[in-house]
Amino acid sequence: MPSNNVNTTSKVIKAQDEIAPYELGNFISNEQNQSADMKNVALLNDKTINGNVDPVLQEIQKLQQTLHQIGQRVESIENDGIKGRDLDRQLVEALKDLKHYSTFFEQATFQMETKLVKTSFSIAKKIIGIEIGENSAKIAKETIKNMMDKIKNSSKVTIHLHPKDYLVLKEQLSFDNFVNLQEDINVTAGGVVIASDLGNFDGNIEAKLETMLESLDALV
Repeated sequence: MPSNNVNTTSKVIKAQDEIAPYELGNFISNEQNQSADMKNVALLNDKTINGNVDPVLQEIQKLQQTLHQIGQRVESIENDGIKGRDLDRQLVEALKDLKHYSTFFEQATFQMETKLVKTSFSIAKKIIGIEIGENSAKIAKETIKNMMDKIKNSSKVTIHLHPKDYLVLKEQLSFDNFVNLQEDINVTAGGVVIASDLGNFDGNIEAKLETMLESLDALV
């Protein structure tokens, strides 16, 4: 096969200190010449990440070492052969190592999934907080409608609203005489707390998200 090299103005750094013109024909040979600096380019110095090595990364590195050792044992068995007793012992040790790392990764996966869910709830809480800040009265009004369906057989109802929402909704909502609308500084904007003879109901969305986040904290 003829070697049709294409010359360009690019340069290729070889193992030696010289700089040679880049030619496509240089890649026909399987010879690999790399300096130590070139090889180190692809290495990740994980110790410089935030000044610490992530525990999961440490365990992955240990697993890599263990798998390498297991591979060496298998290669030794294939090449030289090992007596039955020694083979059994090495296989038992290898299985113990694999079981240990299997358990670790199951736990790590669960923790990562829980943290992802927690992060999602935190983001949702921020987004909902922004939405409530802009449309708190509308959200409170819709919440009241939904909650009143649950207590339609009640004979006495008091609806607690944030003062800002109360000023808006007292002109928009009309109820029977047994329903009383009341402003309450303890209720967050967009939130609704209903006290009735059938029980109390809290329609605060942010409070519900906070409860979920606290439950997730207990799992992580």
